[in-house]
Amino acid sequence: MRFLEIHIEVADLEASRSFYRKLLPVTKEVAWTDGSAVALVLSDGTALGLWKKGKTGLYNGRGGAHLHFALQIEPGEYDEYLKRLKSLNIEVIEHRWDDGQRSLYFFDPDGHQGEFMTKDWLGRTSES
Repeated sequence: MRFLEIHIEVADLEASRSFYRKLLPVTKEVAWTDGSAVALVLSDGTALGLWKKGKTGLYNGRGGAHLHFALQIEPGEYDEYLKRLKSLNIEVIEHRWDDGQRSLYFFDPDGHQGEFMTKDWLGRTSES
């Protein structure tokens, strides 16, 4: 089992779409026909959904208004993601875990806290 998608609320759909397309390895984009949302699909099939504030989905589902999300990266990709964040003029907080693995914390234009982490919750790196 794995997480398939997560949806966040955004004030400006186009600005957030542009931000995340520059930051993440997006391989496919699925836009809602009414222009209220877009799903940015990564190479593993996981999607980050960007929903205009106030949008409701099936059965009155809502995107998160302010949340934290983390994406696992390979240790060798750490500097690349640090450079990407800085190129977007995003303040980055670097964190080193007790086991030597690292994380990059950032806030997107809507105040959602993202993280790129070089390990998972079982302590594995993606290179392991």
